[in-house]
Amino acid sequence: MQLFDAHMHYSDTHGPAFDAVRERHGVGACTLACIPQMGVCSTVPDALYYKAVHPEGTVYVMGGLERSAWFLHEGDAAALGEDLVAQAGALLAAGCDGIKLLEGKPDIRRNFPIPDFDTPAWEPFWRWAEEQRVPILWHVNDPEEFWDASRINPYAKSEGWFYGPETINNEEQYRQVFAVLACHPGLRLQLAHLFFFSAQLPRLSALLRRYPEVRVDLTPGIELYTNLAGDIPAARAFFEEFGTRILYGSDIGSRASIAQPPRPLDSSESAARVDVIRTFLETPENEPYTLLPDGRYLFRIAPTPMRGLGLSSEALEQVYGGNARMFLGRARPVDAAKAASLAHSFAAGVEALHARELFLAADAAPLRQKAVQLQALAE
Repeated sequence: MQLFDAHMHYSDTHGPAFDAVRERHGVGACTLACIPQMGVCSTVPDALYYKAVHPEGTVYVMGGLERSAWFLHEGDAAALGEDLVAQAGALLAAGCDGIKLLEGKPDIRRNFPIPDFDTPAWEPFWRWAEEQRVPILWHVNDPEEFWDASRINPYAKSEGWFYGPETINNEEQYRQVFAVLACHPGLRLQLAHLFFFSAQLPRLSALLRRYPEVRVDLTPGIELYTNLAGDIPAARAFFEEFGTRILYGSDIGSRASIAQPPRPLDSSESAARVDVIRTFLETPENEPYTLLPDGRYLFRIAPTPMRGLGLSSEALEQVYGGNARMFLGRARPVDAAKAASLAHSFAAGVEALHARELFLAADAAPLRQKAVQLQALAE
């Protein structure tokens, strides 16, 4: 069965392993969710180039906003709101199929002056996205145990993902998202990682019933699968009710992208991600299995007894591809000249931050080089 992986990450630094991983796991189509490297170096130009040189309809791109904007427009809600809409429009014009927001991840909000999502600075963006029916892949929060020192996984703590009182609270972020949806109920959202509600399926179900344009994806967090396995009847009922609104996603490439400096893709870690998801979805409940630490993706966990859902072939076809295509529609063509202009814009943003003595380790040169490659495609 060919997969549509609706949540992957790509940059040139991944190397040839990215295509090898896609081939190994039967990923016929994918969504590239663009997250910056070294904090502020956009991967949108890399993703658009990758899309342009692959067959039509096999690659979708969710473009990330330019992070320099949070500093350059700090304290000016009107200017920021106008800039966010302009940026988003430029992303679509260059060939992006939607917008990736990592701005809801708590450590990003800790490091960047991002306004609350239900404030005037964001309102023009939400209104534009709802009116234009633009898909948004939004990461909001992290596992709830990341706010509890007694429960957080040691690996997550070592990565700086323990959140104390200096970091926005997860319930406050949920409040902001609910407020945004109350004002803009037509927003077309793909909420990553089951919205970190895998232990709160009744709450997630209520959200999905109220907002029919909202989807969720299955990107791990390992807690997503241990939580679902802890109550198989509830998980099965959730998949039965919302089977057309659940998207397969692996998050392959995320660790390689956020490493400082970025590193090549680890094919073994990628395989472990796929195995965690597919084993849970496909293994019958009466065939228990055990998750074991592997030092690649499953870091420092105790051996964990699991049971799977054993979804039908029809349900798997929806989750593994049909739902993503229904959500995204036809892929937009890449305008290489506009993508080159975007690359120069992102480079200028990095250089503007350097002028403020910010993110000095970030290098704008690869963005300038990618602009040249994109321009060559256009000529």
